[in-house]
Amino acid sequence: MQTKNLKAETIIFVLLLQWAYTFINKVLYFDTFRRQINSAYLLSSLGSALSYFLQLPHLSLVILLLKKSWRKIVITSLSVLLIYTGYLIYILKVAPSIPFSCISLFRGLDWNDQLWINLAVLTLNIIGLIMFSYKSPPHSSHAQTRY
Repeated sequence: MQTKNLKAETIIFVLLLQWAYTFINKVLYFDTFRRQINSAYLLSSLGSALSYFLQLPHLSLVILLLKKSWRKIVITSLSVLLIYTGYLIYILKVAPSIPFSCISLFRGLDWNDQLWINLAVLTLNIIGLIMFSYKSPPHSSHAQTRY
């Protein structure tokens, strides 16, 4: 396996783990997640429906990242991360008050810790997107056939 392919596969694996862990965590601790959404700044007005709706992008990303033919879906992963990271930055820099609990990837993280994790995963996601943009498909017309 080429080094570039190994790097791309590693990035996909890390993104897959991140989204799968997030989905499973939010399902297993759904009541806590719903309470956090209902008490979150700007999100509480959307009610409990948002806590159900937010499961869909997580599960969809896990499924799409598992399908090799759809691996360019990392742009969707990037989009979801950008929205959430933007929300984190808004809470930390603009919001009149910081909510008590953070809807974080790992228990015990505060808003700043979650922001740093998001920025790291965003960076990894961007690197993956760049790698997939320049990666030629396995059955490219540029490949020469040898007989």
